[in-house]
Amino acid sequence: MKTHFEHLLDIVPDLRNRRVLDLGSGRGKFLVELAQNNVNSRGLELNRDYIQKSLFLAKENSVSIHVDQGVGEDLSYGDSSFDFINMAEVIEHVDSPDKVMKESYRVLGAGGLVYVSVPNRFGLKDQHFDLYFINWMPRFLSEMILTFLGRHKDYGGTIGFQRLSQMHYKTYRSAKRLFLKHGFKVEDIRLKKIKQRFPGPVYYMVSFVYHLLRPWYFDSFHFLLTK
Repeated sequence: MKTHFEHLLDIVPDLRNRRVLDLGSGRGKFLVELAQNNVNSRGLELNRDYIQKSLFLAKENSVSIHVDQGVGEDLSYGDSSFDFINMAEVIEHVDSPDKVMKESYRVLGAGGLVYVSVPNRFGLKDQHFDLYFINWMPRFLSEMILTFLGRHKDYGGTIGFQRLSQMHYKTYRSAKRLFLKHGFKVEDIRLKKIKQRFPGPVYYMVSFVYHLLRPWYFDSFHFLLTK
């Protein structure tokens, strides 16, 4: 199975030559992979426990990584500091997606890229609670069902779990509007891969089916943004 880094190389072939920020770097798995590939990179993470786990993972793998503590809404880096930003399963957890995207645009150099995943507000299966159809309901009803099924998590713990109603899920259109608002060019990565795999007339048939499924079937959207 391909790693996240390998998937990114399919769409960003020169990733090894870019200055990379892993925004919301979590336990450091992607940062370690970047270090193993000699990529100039650093991470940003709010959770101190995750930062310590990241450093321990790096030590286990005999690599060196850099992780700063902070939030995406207020980046401490100068303008044009990076050429690529990774935001995998992050945007839904921040306080202000608007501020995060504004700051991301600022710290990217000209032609810089962002990979960002966004959970689908009407996805068939929820990626955080592993339940079908829960996203087809109003949030107050979803919370009641989670209570009834005993599926709530330890929201007060150090891991940082959030209630479903606290997270920023989006439709494809609302996510695209957010990115366009802050000046990014927006590409749907799945559609990009379909075009690579199915050249010619077959592409139009496959992409038509994909457009029918996109609003409700997939649990998340994956975007490549260009400054």
